[in-house]
Amino acid sequence: MLLCVLLTSFWARAEQRVAVLDFTGDRRDAVRKQLERSLQAKGSDVIKGKLYATHARRLGLRGREAHTDAAIATLSRELKLAAIVRGAVSGRALTVEVVSASGRLLGTDSYPLKQGRLSKKDAFRAASTILTTLRGAATEVVPHESVEPAEPVASMPQDVAPLPPAKADARASSGVAPPKPTTTADARVSSGVAPSKPTATVEVAAAPAEDMAPVKTPAPVMGPRWVSVRLGGATTFRSYCAAPGITSCGQLESQPQTERPERSLLFGTPSPYSGFSAGLDVFPLALLGDTALEGLGVTAELSRRWPQVRIQGGGPGGTASAVDMYWSLFGTYRLYFPLSFTATPLPAFVGLRAGGLSHSFKVAEEYQALFPKTGRTHASVGLDVSVTLARLARVEAGFLYFIRPQPGREQQDRYGPEVSSSGFGLEAGVGGELVGPLEYSVRYRFQKYADTFSGAGTEWTGGGISQERYSGLNWTLGASF
Repeated sequence: MLLCVLLTSFWARAEQRVAVLDFTGDRRDAVRKQLERSLQAKGSDVIKGKLYATHARRLGLRGREAHTDAAIATLSRELKLAAIVRGAVSGRALTVEVVSASGRLLGTDSYPLKQGRLSKKDAFRAASTILTTLRGAATEVVPHESVEPAEPVASMPQDVAPLPPAKADARASSGVAPPKPTTTADARVSSGVAPSKPTATVEVAAAPAEDMAPVKTPAPVMGPRWVSVRLGGATTFRSYCAAPGITSCGQLESQPQTERPERSLLFGTPSPYSGFSAGLDVFPLALLGDTALEGLGVTAELSRRWPQVRIQGGGPGGTASAVDMYWSLFGTYRLYFPLSFTATPLPAFVGLRAGGLSHSFKVAEEYQALFPKTGRTHASVGLDVSVTLARLARVEAGFLYFIRPQPGREQQDRYGPEVSSSGFGLEAGVGGELVGPLEYSVRYRFQKYADTFSGAGTEWTGGGISQERYSGLNWTLGASF
C-alpha cells in the first residue's frame, strides 16, 4: 500500500512538472521566485530556470529565443515538462501565460503587483490557477502509447457445442484441420481461471489544428524605470586650432611651422585624459503605470577631467595641465514600442530631448595669456534611440544639434567681436542589465565646434577661424528602480 501511495505521488508530481521562465521586466527576479515557491508549496515539481536556460544554450537558443513556441516544445520533451510558465511585469501588473509541452497556450491571467511583488494571497492564487489549468489539460502530457492486444485463446470453450456432423464432414473433406486446444487454455480450464479477453487499443484524439490557440509571446515591458543613477569615468581626446586668414584646421596642420600665420595655435592632447562622470535619469510619471506620459522625464550629466595638453606655435611650446568640465540638463520624451522583426519582440524607444549644456576647457595659469578659456553654454536639441537585444546587450545611439554654441567673451575679445558658431554631437554604445537593479553602459561620444570670427580683435585684425573637437568613451555602472 505504501509503495502504491509513493508511486501515485511521484506520478502526480511528474504530471505537474513545470518550469517558470524569466519574466520580462522582472529585473530583480523577485516575482518569478515568488511564483516558484508557491508552486512548490502546492506540490508541483518546479524545474529551475537555470537548468532550462542551460539546455536551451546547448541547442543554440539564446535569450528570448528560448521562449518561443518551437523552443518550448523541444525543451519540454527533453526535460519531461508538463508545461511552461512565462509572463511579463508591466507597471503594476503581472501577466502569466501557461503553455503546454506542445507549445499550445492553455491559459492567461493577470495579477496585481505592489512595490514590484505579488501579495502572498495572489502568489498562491496564481499557483493554484496554474495547476488547475494543468489538470484540465492533463491528456495532452500523457504519452499516446497503444496497448498491444493479448493473444487470443485458440481453444474452444467447453460450453460451446461441437459442429454439426454435416459441417464437420465438410471441413474434413476440404482439408481444414479442426482447431487444437493449446496448453495454456488447458491449464486455465483445469485451474478454473477464465480465459483472458483481448485488450482494446487506447488512443487519445489529437485536437484539430484549427482549434489550437496560437502561442503568444509575453509582451516585453515598454516603459522607463522611474529613476536611474550612474557613476563612472570618462576618457577623452581633445584638439583645438585657431588662426587668422585660413579656412580650416587641416590647412593649418598641413603648413610647415615657418609658414603658419602669426598668432596661430595648435593645441592637442598627446594621450587620452580621464576623469569622473555621473548621470541621473528621472521619469516620475512611470510610477503611475502604463500611461502615455510615462516617457516624460529629465536627464542630467556631470563630468570633470584633468588632461595634460601639448601646445605648439604662437609662443612657448610644451605640456600644460588643464581642467575639462562638462554638464548637461535635458527634458526628454521617450516613446516605447516593440520591434517585431524577430520571433520575440524587442523593447525599443525613440526619444526627443531639449535643454542646455556647458563645456569649458581651461589651461594652467601660466599659459592663459597664450590660450584663452573656451567656455560655452548653449541650448541643444537631440534624438535618442535604443534597442534591447538581450538582457546584457542594449544598443544605444544619439544625436545632438547645438544651437548658437558661441565661445566665451575672452575669445571674442582676442579674435573678433562678431562670431558665427555651429556644432553637433554624436553618441553610440552598448548597455545592459547585470544583477538585480545594476546596469552598465559604455558610450563613445564625439563633439565638434566651429567658430568664424570677423572684425578686429586684440590679436587678430581681420578675423579667422577656430575649431574644437572632443572624442572619447564614457563608461558607467548604475542602478535603476
